[in-house]
Amino acid sequence: MSDDKTIVAQSPAADSLNNTTSRSAPILLQYDGNAAGKRFVLTQNEVSLGRRADKVDVWIDDGSVSREHCRVTFQGTKAVVTDLGSLNHTYVNDRIVMQTADLCHGDMLRVGNIRLRFFSHGSADQLLFDKIYKMAVLDRMLDIFRKDYLVEKLEEEFKLAKAAGGGLSLLLFDLDKFKVVNDTYGHDAGDLILKEVCSAIKRLVRPTDTFGRFGGEEFVILLPRTTLDQAFRFAEVIRQTVERLKIIYNNTHIPVTVSIGCAHITNEMTDSSQLLKMADVLVYQSKQGGRNRVSRP
Repeated sequence: MSDDKTIVAQSPAADSLNNTTSRSAPILLQYDGNAAGKRFVLTQNEVSLGRRADKVDVWIDDGSVSREHCRVTFQGTKAVVTDLGSLNHTYVNDRIVMQTADLCHGDMLRVGNIRLRFFSHGSADQLLFDKIYKMAVLDRMLDIFRKDYLVEKLEEEFKLAKAAGGGLSLLLFDLDKFKVVNDTYGHDAGDLILKEVCSAIKRLVRPTDTFGRFGGEEFVILLPRTTLDQAFRFAEVIRQTVERLKIIYNNTHIPVTVSIGCAHITNEMTDSSQLLKMADVLVYQSKQGGRNRVSRP
């Protein structure tokens, strides 16, 4: 899959899931608003912040924030903030930014009523934060996101897709006849299969995708800025990858397949749960159709 825009507002553990984002990249940690606790990984030399989702790199959904509020520019190890004529001003440590101001490790950046703490390259604070945050949002056995984080991320991506366009697709899938595997070979075999399947899929997802465990053997992948056709092709890659896995337990090969529902946001949808429900219906269609297949609207 391809993506035509570098997204700096990434998942908190994208580096762990995809091995693509350096742990030492600078970040902004949001303190206020509905997205308090959200981490923005700053991977570009110039990053814009604001409320207009289709114009900025760091989208802050709050009425006190201007459409294009401010810009952070990196000059070597130095970060500089420039106000872009915002209505409610930009502040660094509660000092108004008239034109530009330096942004140092630990500084508090305020845009309108939203505060964001800046962590610079390679700081011990950032690495400690990463470790604590990952413990909170990741499934420890599978090293993918937990359900509570998935639900929050789905709501965020749904709102962003509605505000900025670009589409949002969702893959919901589970392992076929997984209970039979557990009953036949035991739960250790089941755990091995879950680990192997997730490890294989993690190598396929993009840094901007969100892959997580929704239930026991049920999983979700959020695909922002992805058409239904692109999502369907990706789902087929996942299905084939899992089908080809050679999982050996106690010298026995255990075949594994998945049934996938591939859903896409529509103009009629008003709530993120509708997208998830559509995917769930499609998973059921895959099961009814003989399993080991992908269903789409």
